[in-house]
Amino acid sequence: MTGAGAEHAPWSRPVRAQACSLREQAARLRSSAEEVASLGPEGAALRKRMIAHADRAETAARSLERAAEALARHEAVLAALDRRLEDDGFSPPGGPPRPRWR
Repeated sequence: MTGAGAEHAPWSRPVRAQACSLREQAARLRSSAEEVASLGPEGAALRKRMIAHADRAETAARSLERAAEALARHEAVLAALDRRLEDDGFSPPGGPPRPRWR
């Protein structure tokens, strides 16, 4: 989801990048696991551990992706609130400028 807030409050972007990185690591682990499987019983045991790590990395990536989606929704809400405040001419009197979410 790319709401208006995603451009200037990109909290979701690094979370998505981390999820992508974890998926890439999982793919590399799976590829390497297939290579060590031919090394006999020790290779089979190592392959099993590598596959388990890849499974955990993919699970973490899915969790991060869900978190990024939630952040993107929050970014969109903040951007909508910011637009509303701007449209209503809200300006805090004598205080610090309000943050921009879009």
